[in-house]
Amino acid sequence: MFAPCAEVVSILYATVFGAGEACVDVGLASILWAFGAFMALVVLAQFAARRIRARLTRRRDAFSDVHDRAVDRPINDDPNYRNSAVRSMRR
Repeated sequence: MFAPCAEVVSILYATVFGAGEACVDVGLASILWAFGAFMALVVLAQFAARRIRARLTRRRDAFSDVHDRAVDRPINDDPNYRNSAVRSMRR
């Protein structure tokens, strides 16, 4: 029913390159290496996806495109003046 194995490959090797006529080792070490490689790929994919998402959803500062910030000056206004632009809520 089963032919004797001439070559035994790990799960990770069989997944990447294929097993062909070889037998696949289903030992604990083979399973852990395949699982570790899978987890590393998942972490790298999440890192790349977060960077791409941050780049796509980044807000652009519309004010800087239209107006030069070097020209801005604070309002010089007397707060005690009745029609002042900056005044307290209490009168």
